[in-house]
Amino acid sequence: MKGIIYIMTTAVSGLVKIGKTGTKNYQERMRFLEANGYYNVTGLRRYFAIELEDYEDKESLLHEIFNKHQVGDSELFALDEDLVKQLLLSFDGKIIYPENIDKEKEFDEVSESRKQSKLFSFYRKGLKDGDIITFIDDESITVKVCGERDVEFEGQKYKLSPLARKIYEQMGRLNNSGAYQGARYFTYKGKKLTDLPDIK
Repeated sequence: MKGIIYIMTTAVSGLVKIGKTGTKNYQERMRFLEANGYYNVTGLRRYFAIELEDYEDKESLLHEIFNKHQVGDSELFALDEDLVKQLLLSFDGKIIYPENIDKEKEFDEVSESRKQSKLFSFYRKGLKDGDIITFIDDESITVKVCGERDVEFEGQKYKLSPLARKIYEQMGRLNNSGAYQGARYFTYKGKKLTDLPDIK
């Protein structure tokens, strides 16, 4: 039986909701959670959703795999949302959100982004939550640091690599590979993030 497994980010950095719903109930479920929160946690935003066969079994499997990261008996997990997304992308299914994305390319991009994320840390570069960084090709585009590897842009939380890709896509300037090392495309106080020295 088909249904949807979804990931939502929350107002708490590093805390995600992994849930399931019937295909017909998806939009209503998202609106309800975004408006009302879940388990005393607010600021829920849809991040990724995929329609799968045997979705209930697959969601149970995810909860089993990540049970050490689970918050009580809730559907909240202290996890990197891209790790969950990468796992879901490996299943055979149809991406529901975001719309119109290429599944294989998205998997490659998330894999690359997670690799880069392991290497790059705002905190190691001396930046802190609330610091503002600037997009290298358009200084009017600024984003706010909101975690060791996370930024906030237009009310949503991103890793740098997917955000760079999104901005270039909006500008109509995607490169051929579609892969970006995010820290190369942002500056802090006039310096490219990759050029900032690590603090001791």
